[in-house]
Amino acid sequence: MESEGQKHTNPDAIDNLEEGASLSRRDFLRLAGIAGATVGLGAGLGGLVAACGGGTTTTTAGPTTTAAPATTTSATSATTVTTAAEAGREVKIGVIIPSTGVLALFGVSDKWGLGLVQKHLGDTLVMGDGKSHKVTWISVDTQSDSNRAAQVTSDLILNNKVDMTVVAGGPDTVDPSADMAETLGSPQLAVNNLWEAFTFGRGAKIDTQFKWTYGMLLGVDQCVQASLQVANKISTNKAAGLFEANNADGQAWLTPGTGYPDVFKGGGYKVVFPGPYQPGTEDYTSLISAYKQAGCEIHMGGNPGIDFPNFWKQAIQQNYKPKMAIEIVAISTYEDMKALGNVVVGLTLGYTWHKDWPFTDLITGMTNTQLADDYEASQGTMWSNMITPYSRFGWAVDVLKRVDNIDSKDSIVTAIKNTKTELITGPIDFTAPVDPTGLHVTPNVCKQVLCLGQVLKSTGKWLYEAPLVAAINAPASVTTINPVPITYS
Repeated sequence: MESEGQKHTNPDAIDNLEEGASLSRRDFLRLAGIAGATVGLGAGLGGLVAACGGGTTTTTAGPTTTAAPATTTSATSATTVTTAAEAGREVKIGVIIPSTGVLALFGVSDKWGLGLVQKHLGDTLVMGDGKSHKVTWISVDTQSDSNRAAQVTSDLILNNKVDMTVVAGGPDTVDPSADMAETLGSPQLAVNNLWEAFTFGRGAKIDTQFKWTYGMLLGVDQCVQASLQVANKISTNKAAGLFEANNADGQAWLTPGTGYPDVFKGGGYKVVFPGPYQPGTEDYTSLISAYKQAGCEIHMGGNPGIDFPNFWKQAIQQNYKPKMAIEIVAISTYEDMKALGNVVVGLTLGYTWHKDWPFTDLITGMTNTQLADDYEASQGTMWSNMITPYSRFGWAVDVLKRVDNIDSKDSIVTAIKNTKTELITGPIDFTAPVDPTGLHVTPNVCKQVLCLGQVLKSTGKWLYEAPLVAAINAPASVTTINPVPITYS
């Protein structure tokens, strides 16, 4: 059965998007003072609390997850704590991510990441005030719901009195959470989101200055330019099919000037966009027919969740077999690859974190390669692109080390604005001049490194590997190979 988004079959149509979830986010802001899912706090040093519904369970074990988790773990910096350090008050950091629901792929590494925080940072952190503070991380699950993302952010700020929040999970998670943090005047760090959605999707302009919310984010511009790099390396008829959802994520990929339609048209390609599909659509026949009718030899899009895997299986069954298929968001874990099976081979995927990037973690001192090895050893699976959200923990620790007055929110913001360091996703420098053509793209956003990798069969420990085929804003030491056309069995 066709969805509303699938009824547009004009191959040349590239507009008529609806605002979708953005209105409900705005409406929800008036509920800022309403407490939603209350997160319990542990009483003991190093305690861990898991709250689900009205119940609260306390344990001394490491981070745990539940169907709708709200977990708390204590951790501190590698900074040496001496007996001379005066004890300061407890500092609370709210951790926001979708760990269940259709966007759960964003949260696959959080339990592992909080485990590293606990293991390597101990129980206290010497902050910029010279005092030793207990740092408690309170983790909440948005359940992949935009309204809940705003709700749990409000809870953390108003009920749990967190000093700062850290969020990841794409526009449908980050934007409503950031809106709430901005409304309630609470510092927030965001990663793993599109900077265009974070800026324009929240009603801002390129030079707008938010006071409380900052991000190290990837760009539609980076992803689309990387896609064009790859497309130009394959001989095709230059007909490119665009597959996007009718939601905040889908709208971001159509950003005028930097989105797929404008950039690929500027590169000499015909962009075929039959219209956005409704998330959760089960039958993509009308879209597949439009791509086949237009003779698309390139397929591209950015779609979190199960929509692209379901679409791709149907596309192969219906003999839509482009020479290249670029999917920026979906198929982000080894489990995703195995679930899709052999038809995953040849897909070009987006990488917001990669084991071959030459960066070092602020918390553990590990290189990205060492982090990948640790992830594989502890999780029993191949390293994941979704290690990206872990970067927000390192950024938070770096900020706390430089805050000279934790009781002043303005002091926290000053420390954020003075960030100049390296995260596992690349260098971050908020002290550099704002330059829309550079990395400090807006007053509130620095862009991270972005690469594309092509899935190939592996002869090693895992079934697949993903050598890089394009790189944007990456150091010279990051090497790429030429992509190859997809081979269909």
